[in-house]
Amino acid sequence: MPDAIETDWDMSSYFPSHGGEVYQVFREELAADVAELRRALPGLGAIDAEGLERWEAWLLRLEDVAARNRHLGSYLGCLSAADARNEAVAADVAAGAALRAEIEKALVGLRSSLGNATEEDLSALLARDALAPVAWYLRQARSRSLFSMESALEGLAADLGVDGIAAWGRLYDNLSSSLEFNFEAPDGAVQRLPISRARSLMGDADPAVRRASFAGANRAWETKLETCAAALNAIAGTRLTLYERRRVEHFLDPACFDSGISRRTLATMIGVARDRAEVARKILRERARRMGLDGLSFADLEAPCGTAATARISFEDASARTIDAFHRFYPALGHFAAEAVAKRWIDHSPRPGKRPGGFCSSSPRLPESRIFMTFDGALGDVSTLAHELGHAWHSRVMAEMRPWARVYPMTLAETASTFAEQILIDRILSDPDASKQEKAEVLDGRLSDATAFILNTTMRFTFEEAFYTERAAGEVSAQRLCELMAEHQRAWYGDAIADDGLDPLFWASKLHFYIPGLSFYNFPYTFGYLFSQGLFARAKAEGVDFLPRYEALLRDTGSAPAEEVARKHLGVDLEKPEFWNASVDLVAADLEIFAK
Repeated sequence: MPDAIETDWDMSSYFPSHGGEVYQVFREELAADVAELRRALPGLGAIDAEGLERWEAWLLRLEDVAARNRHLGSYLGCLSAADARNEAVAADVAAGAALRAEIEKALVGLRSSLGNATEEDLSALLARDALAPVAWYLRQARSRSLFSMESALEGLAADLGVDGIAAWGRLYDNLSSSLEFNFEAPDGAVQRLPISRARSLMGDADPAVRRASFAGANRAWETKLETCAAALNAIAGTRLTLYERRRVEHFLDPACFDSGISRRTLATMIGVARDRAEVARKILRERARRMGLDGLSFADLEAPCGTAATARISFEDASARTIDAFHRFYPALGHFAAEAVAKRWIDHSPRPGKRPGGFCSSSPRLPESRIFMTFDGALGDVSTLAHELGHAWHSRVMAEMRPWARVYPMTLAETASTFAEQILIDRILSDPDASKQEKAEVLDGRLSDATAFILNTTMRFTFEEAFYTERAAGEVSAQRLCELMAEHQRAWYGDAIADDGLDPLFWASKLHFYIPGLSFYNFPYTFGYLFSQGLFARAKAEGVDFLPRYEALLRDTGSAPAEEVARKHLGVDLEKPEFWNASVDLVAADLEIFAK
């Protein structure tokens, strides 16, 4: 096994060390408590007037066990992303999947009992002082019971998932973490780089650098297409089989349930994005004109469109800029970001063995988070830093809440992150000391983000929707997956992408398609972006008076569906197109400024 690597973050507040005594005792006690909970479940009886006290005590213990397991999962997830070659961590990640399966069996029993309870008895249980703060979570568990198999089969599904759907996800993670590509620089030099570097290089001002990175990365992915297709088919096939047994009417129903939205809200949002796609295409055509290109390629989508080469930004400078922007608009967020940097909660350095992508991971047992990203000095990396700090702030705002009240859906998870990005960008655009060139580059970045959320994540959604439809009839080949991807890219991007500029291999290189625990991981990003656009417009209009309402909204994200949160805090109806169109109108207004 390769030597242990040095990471940027300090993980000691989770555990003093991986494999140490504190860590081992924690795991052993957690496993023992999970086993005890499962043994106690059959003796609880029905949820009725006589069993409320017993159920309350058991539920509080289950909530604690689930929180401790999330703490362990956050820790191991961070370690495995930072160094995918660490075999000891990989073994513990696999063992963690088995432990999650045991907890899932307890949840299966809970959902069954909640589903069998009368509304009167359930209301009496949830009215108890200790359970009232997590009533929404438990009502969602009851709702989930409506599309569940009998308990024994759900338990079997949880066991099989460890070496089935979860294993396919781990396979993809290991593949993407270890994959390297040959980067043929414009000067003829060839470097062997981890695949995680490709995205940052495609943000370079030099088109030759971008095209070399894009071509080299795709040549590497071409060698793994069959493996990726097998993983994607297995993950989707497992879900579809279980959906049939669980009497799920449509494969989008679980995704909407998990995202806390209705099918109507999803359809409305996607419909507005499709109807207004020309706004995003105009942005891409204007960017192509400024780059001096006849048409854009997927290799150009994250590149700056200015003629001057953008200087690489150090992580220290990026942190300082982000903290300053937060301080000016939202002082509490600025203090928090400074704390995150000072206490080394961010792993940012590029290196071999590091998984591609970025994320924020939080534990319900700590008032802090960890941010994982590959910072390569591009302007987009600064936005990513702000984005992930926004996620971390969301967790901090909810830190005093009960663990089950802190479980919020992906749609609302993107609220604070995109809001934080808007603060950073707006600060630069309004800074009198910022140069005209710098403002143009930042506005270009914001508009580039708009095209990503209006065109790219929606394209991923419709591709995945078409893939699931075909997968229901049998396995879909790697070649067909490439064809589907090209079809949906063309449908969304239209003539804003050159004929030879598509990326048919995108389905293989995008981690979001391979997450076993969540299906249709992509549309929540469009939701979060457009929702935050409207939210940030309110914040700018109302100033500091809006911030307490904003924090109240964040605290409610784990206690109500997205539609109710929006009605309560913003007075809007997400099932109607007006709110979504208003958010796209803000993008169109930015485009008018940019095009002058």
